[in-house]
Amino acid sequence: MPTISRTSNGPAFSSPNPVNFVRGSSDSKNLPHPNDIGDEHERRVNAIQALNDQIDTLLPRWKGVAITAEAELEAEENTEDENAMPWANIKFSAFLEKPIGKQPTIGSDKYAAWESVGIAVGQGMPLTDLAKYKYHIDLGGGGGTTWSGTIEKLAMPGLLFHHMTPTKDYIHDHLKPWKHYIPVNAHLSDLKQKFDWAESHPQQAKRISDAGTTFMRELGTPEGFGKIFELDFVEPIQRVIDAYQPVAEGMTWRDVLSSMGAENRMIEVMECTGTSYNYNSCQMIGGEDVERFQSNGYYEEVE
Repeated sequence: MPTISRTSNGPAFSSPNPVNFVRGSSDSKNLPHPNDIGDEHERRVNAIQALNDQIDTLLPRWKGVAITAEAELEAEENTEDENAMPWANIKFSAFLEKPIGKQPTIGSDKYAAWESVGIAVGQGMPLTDLAKYKYHIDLGGGGGTTWSGTIEKLAMPGLLFHHMTPTKDYIHDHLKPWKHYIPVNAHLSDLKQKFDWAESHPQQAKRISDAGTTFMRELGTPEGFGKIFELDFVEPIQRVIDAYQPVAEGMTWRDVLSSMGAENRMIEVMECTGTSYNYNSCQMIGGEDVERFQSNGYYEEVE
C-alpha cells in the first residue's frame, strides 16, 4: 500500500512530512541476494547497489523497494536535518506461501536476509492508519493495479499516484489523469518527479485528491455504481444480444468460424462445460493450430 506523507491526527493534507508509503505482497523472482560481508551498514549499502544494478529487470513492486532503500539511506545520511524522513516507504508486508496463503514477511525465513539489512520488509497497517498519509500509490502486480488497491486509496483524503500499466479494470476508464490522480509510468522512473511536483503544488494536489474522493463517494452509492454498471455491462451486453444471428440450419459453430475467412480467422482454443468457475471444467482443443499460434504469436494458414 503506497502513500506519501503521514499525519498523527487530522486530515491527511495537514501533514508536513512527505513520505511515499506502500505495503503489498511480493511478486518477483530472480532477485539478488544480500551477502553477509561487512557490518550491517555495509551489507545494506551493497544490497541497495545490487538492486540498483538490476533495476531495469525488477518488477514494479521491487523497483519500489529499491527506491525506498535509496530514500531511507539518503535520509539517514542527511547531516543537515536530523529529523529528515525518506520520501518513499514502499515495502512488502506479506508474501504468498502455497498452500498456506499469505504470510508476514517480518520474521519469515524467506525474507530473513532482507530483514537483516533493513530492506524490503515492513509492518502491515489497517486502512484507518493508511488514511492518515498524504500520498498513496497503487502499484501493479501480475494483473495491473488492483480494484481494491485503486478504489480504497482513491477514496482516502490523500492524493493517489496511479501506476499506469497496460492492464486495467473497467473502473479506470472513468478516471482521468491529473483530475482524479497523478499518473506514474510503468517503470516508476518519474515517481520522484511527480512527488516533488505535488510537494511544490499543494493546492493543485489537494484539488486532485478531492476530485478522486468525490468520485469514489459517488461510486459508493447505488445510483453512482448503477450508472457505471449500465455503461460498462448492460449496454455492451445488450449490443451483443441485438447483434446475435442464429446459426443457419445444419451449420455448427465450427462451420461459422471457418466461414469467416483468413483475415478474420478464429480458432477454438478451449472448451468448457460451465459447471465450475475454474479450469477444472475446461479442456484444451484446437490441436496443432493452437500450438502454432502459441509458438508464433499469430495464426498461420497451413496449406
